[in-house]
Amino acid sequence: MSENILAIWAVVFLAMISPCQAQYDPLASDIFTLPGEKRSTGSLSAQVHTDTNADPLGIDALMQPLDPEHSIEYLNKISGRTYLGPFVPSAQDLSGNWHLLLQGGSPGEVQLLLVQNRDAVFGRGYMYLAGSAGMASSVSASGQAVKDVLYLDLIDAEKLVLYRCTLTMRTDFLSGGFAAFDARGQAWSGTIQGSRPA
Repeated sequence: MSENILAIWAVVFLAMISPCQAQYDPLASDIFTLPGEKRSTGSLSAQVHTDTNADPLGIDALMQPLDPEHSIEYLNKISGRTYLGPFVPSAQDLSGNWHLLLQGGSPGEVQLLLVQNRDAVFGRGYMYLAGSAGMASSVSASGQAVKDVLYLDLIDAEKLVLYRCTLTMRTDFLSGGFAAFDARGQAWSGTIQGSRPA
């Protein structure tokens, strides 16, 4: 009888010393480890620590708030205008009547009344294109005067043509170039000379 009790105590003792052997996992055996790799098996009550600040998908950089300066810089780059920061006063007042002479893909003339408020320049007028038999199209203008450069968009609403102009300003004189775009997908470019009557 004492031998049976001793055998039972030995089995219980061995089970208590090696709890991992009671949860033997054949896939966790040492035959699946690389040389030098240590595999540990633990009890089911092992605690798992999770780092809440970890970035498992690697998207932390995408989730940051937008930087408004870089957003404006990006928009100005794709619009063809360089980022110049906050308001930079223009060297001149562009308000008044202007006569613009277009040379290039569609030569013509523009009579324009411009108004300026800080760096914003806008107005309206009439465009006379060569070969249009004296017919005038109404145009609207909007743009920005920065230092000595005028970025001006002329829109012929009747023919749906945009003239994007970049002009250097001098006293009562404008000179530069334009790129024109129509509703049929055509584009052309040319030069502009402008003057303001005294």
